Amino acid sequence: MPSTDSAVPVSRSRVERIRRLVVAAARWVAIGAALGAAISLALLIVWTPRAATDTAFALGALVLGFGVIAWSTAVGLGHTIEGMKAHLDVSAGWTEASAREAFFVVSWTGAGWVVAAAACSILLGV
Repeated sequence: MPSTDSAVPVSRSRVERIRRLVVAAARWVAIGAALGAAISLALLIVWTPRAATDTAFALGALVLGFGVIAWSTAVGLGHTIEGMKAHLDVSAGWTEASAREAFFVVSWTGAGWVVAAAACSILLGV
């Protein structure tokens, strides 16, 4: 069990990695939020405020769900897929690390999108 004692040293590389991940996640959440707000407002042209924000939220949830499922698949089956790729002598550029990174981006973008669509719904009073 990890210690909660603040006197236990934490490696600099681990702190730096966590900092980079938090910064990257925040960046993709902000991009997702911008997408969610833009799509919510763009859908106002053709639909009522409730339908526009509900649709934007549903699209964001779809992106978030796809990202989480694909990320977990890459984590769970990454070594197996790389092994099969090597066994079959396929020269595709797919790697577990690149798949995890790609679906990290998709997941956090979807999370920002969902939050922004919900915020637009609140701001529009629906």
